[in-house]
Amino acid sequence: MKLIKENITMNSFIEKNKKLLKFYHAALRLSGWVLLTLGLGSGIFALLIVRNIGINKAGITSLFEISSQPLDFILLGLLGLGIAQLIRFLVDDECKLGFILRHGSKFLYAYIIVISLVTAIRIIFTIIYIMNSDGDDKLGLLFGISISSIVLIGAKALILIGLAQFLKRIIPVIEEHKSLV
Repeated sequence: MKLIKENITMNSFIEKNKKLLKFYHAALRLSGWVLLTLGLGSGIFALLIVRNIGINKAGITSLFEISSQPLDFILLGLLGLGIAQLIRFLVDDECKLGFILRHGSKFLYAYIIVISLVTAIRIIFTIIYIMNSDGDDKLGLLFGISISSIVLIGAKALILIGLAQFLKRIIPVIEEHKSLV
């Protein structure tokens, strides 16, 4: 009985907000594709710059900084496209799960691994650079850079793991809900 009430409530919410949800679907698809294209384009552009001027002139730390920004754009683009697929899946009764939505948790886990590796390598090269430079407060600078990077990547990883777990658990519930309607 409770499931039927929740089913009616969810359906009435979708029906009341169908135009708004369709707008969000279109906006998320557009912004997702734009972010994905910008991420891939800037990644290729960064590789071309490094290839032409060389790794030594570009600097290892700036190379990793340049490479992490396209990854963020790509992740946000995939998230936007995944949420657009989720909205379409909820609104359209005939719609099947999209590729990004079916494999969203795998995309998130892969992103966590890649961004963690990039951050770890960046921290290592920054430590090497600081240790080889002349300066009085090397320990304080190393501590500040390392701790802030670790806290940031740790928080990002925990949030993305939570999102992946949520996505993994909510998709079967939504599929079951649609099969009952």
